[in-house]
Amino acid sequence: MIDVNLTGSAGTARAFLPDLTATAGYFLQIASLASFGAAPMMSAYCASKSGVEAFAQCLRAEVAHRGVAVGIAYLNWTGTDMIRDADRYAVLRELRAHMPPPARKVLPAHQVAVRVARAVAGRRTAVYVPRWLALVQLGRAALPPVVLRVARRTLPRLEAEGRLAATGLLGAGGEADDRSRTARTGR
Repeated sequence: MIDVNLTGSAGTARAFLPDLTATAGYFLQIASLASFGAAPMMSAYCASKSGVEAFAQCLRAEVAHRGVAVGIAYLNWTGTDMIRDADRYAVLRELRAHMPPPARKVLPAHQVAVRVARAVAGRRTAVYVPRWLALVQLGRAALPPVVLRVARRTLPRLEAEGRLAATGLLGAGGEADDRSRTARTGR
């Protein structure tokens, strides 16, 4: 998770920075609502997306004087195979179920893609999909204590029911990782 989301972002930026500098280009990092705060059972994902956000902010400051713009896309639940796969696990379904109603909605991938494409065309510093995430950004310091309170109530029940097992990597990326691990180890 860290390798793909964070290290991969840094590697991509490094590879394209000469071209971005030569063309006064634009680089968009994909963050997430997960970069705003802690979510139980999603520690690596939250850490990687928080790192992506910090990396983009640092890169923006480092390359602005060269005419390169860096944006951050903050996305909520998007209808991808990763999210469909996550819904198979009780703990991740519960996580989403305890979010306020607009926050638990899964947006169609094509709708998110349109908003991201507009952000790229406009060289936006930040794009929030859905737009109300911008308000969450303002109150993000309040999120970890709220999440902690909900987790203290919910996780013991899930653990007692045997539904708190780690999920591993999700979606096509998780499947590819599983195949790769099996090929390497024979298990």
